Amino acid sequence: MSDYLFATAQWRGQHRGAAKGSPPKLLMEAASRNLSVAAIADEADLRTLRAAYDPAPTPNLPPPGPARASTALPPAPPHAPPAGPAPSR
Repeated sequence: MSDYLFATAQWRGQHRGAAKGSPPKLLMEAASRNLSVAAIADEADLRTLRAAYDPAPTPNLPPPGPARASTALPPAPPHAPPAGPAPSR
């Protein structure tokens, strides 16, 4: 239907110099809106089909249980010497 509306609106170049609200301009706007609606419907249809037939893989999560603190925290820093003047001999 959109192709027909575009072809009708563009017949003999009538849409180029046509005033806003004239039949050729209105046909062009209608065809453009029709294409937009068709594109949105097509995208929704593809998403529905993908959700039904190509679901996302389930992530491999660790089993629930107590969390190990050693893996969640960074390693302890090495022992630093005390600050202040060093004892002399």
